[in-house]
Amino acid sequence: MKKLLKIAVVAAFSFQSAIVSAKLEMIDRVVALVDSDVVLASELVRRTNSVLQQIKSRNQTAPPLDKLQAQILDRLILESLQMQMAKRVGVRVSDTELDSAITRIAEQNNLSIEQFRKSIEEEGTSWAIFREDIRAEIMVSRARGGSVSRRIKISDKEVDNLLVQIDNEGLSRVQYSLGHILLPLPEGASPEEITKIRDKADKLIRELRNGANFQEYAITYSAGQNALNGGNLGWRNASQLPTLFSGSVKNMKVGDISEPLRSGSGLHILHLIDSKGGFETHSVIQTHVRHILISPNAITDEKAAFDKLKLIRQRIVDGEKFEDLAIEFSDDKGSGSLGGDLKWSDPGTFVPEFTKAMEALAVNEMSEPVKTEFGWHLIEVLGRRNQDQTEEKKRERAYRILHNRKFEEEAQIWLQELKEQAYIKIIDEN
Repeated sequence: MKKLLKIAVVAAFSFQSAIVSAKLEMIDRVVALVDSDVVLASELVRRTNSVLQQIKSRNQTAPPLDKLQAQILDRLILESLQMQMAKRVGVRVSDTELDSAITRIAEQNNLSIEQFRKSIEEEGTSWAIFREDIRAEIMVSRARGGSVSRRIKISDKEVDNLLVQIDNEGLSRVQYSLGHILLPLPEGASPEEITKIRDKADKLIRELRNGANFQEYAITYSAGQNALNGGNLGWRNASQLPTLFSGSVKNMKVGDISEPLRSGSGLHILHLIDSKGGFETHSVIQTHVRHILISPNAITDEKAAFDKLKLIRQRIVDGEKFEDLAIEFSDDKGSGSLGGDLKWSDPGTFVPEFTKAMEALAVNEMSEPVKTEFGWHLIEVLGRRNQDQTEEKKRERAYRILHNRKFEEEAQIWLQELKEQAYIKIIDEN
């Protein structure tokens, strides 16, 4: 089976997409049983082909194919377990939500939807499969977010201590570009198992400090969620890192490889790729905004919702009060009962489409209808102010920092538990 898959992946990486599709149809079979789901050889080949293309685009050297496939199969198993949980708890992603998410991805790549679709298909992935991949990612993210957040406990004392640190030192805006390798430890690991993993970590660190490629080692050895991306965690400031990482990275120089850092999920190795930035102030530009929302439904389609909002806008232009029409027509019942008032909001409060339209308006200016995943909005900006963070805001922010620090570590433990509790069988015909 391993030999057959290796041949198929090499073929997929070497020939045109039409030939790849033919290869996938020829070899399709079950390679793993995962509770009530299965992982197919075709999906393993497709994902391996995609990862190989990404590695090539980054001018990296791919690890041995058997080790790469083992990493990818493990990732597919974890994705299957999370997707099964998402379905059990009723997570759903509508086509409207999916379209909005894909539009945001295209915009982040400075592409129109048509250009983005063409680039995806040129890489050998059908648009339909890509859409379902994104839908699955959103569902898994929501299921994981809900499950992990419920496990996180933050005491008032922890918030108080962080507030003291912020007041005494200022909250640093220095950002770090980090590479990460996780060597997992099973729950209740024996002293012998711990020693074995620590010896492995020490060996990897020696080789990395002697010039081994960190990204290649991350792809080969790491069990972290960013392993297939070369272990790259991207740019983060200290508040976005687990406390274990932030304490270590502050004492590292660019290019350094950390000592092994022990946590509940295993041993971590960090690589400080780069750093930048200065210090953060405690003031933000807040916007006082109100809106009227008309959402499509079984009776009102997209065009009807748009036309209805255009008529409401004209009535306001003709002299009727915005707040009266919001109370009467808005499908956002929370703000609608307040005349559409969304109060003073911080940056990042609303979805990108709403934010972009709001920021383009002058004070007391009303927008044309604006489309988001929730429907059509009529937006009016009532005021802007440069607001110093109040004690309440500072406390909320300290809580979010602590939550973000704990989330990643707790998520890794949750994934390991999910895997340990599942029925998983790798089908090996050899």
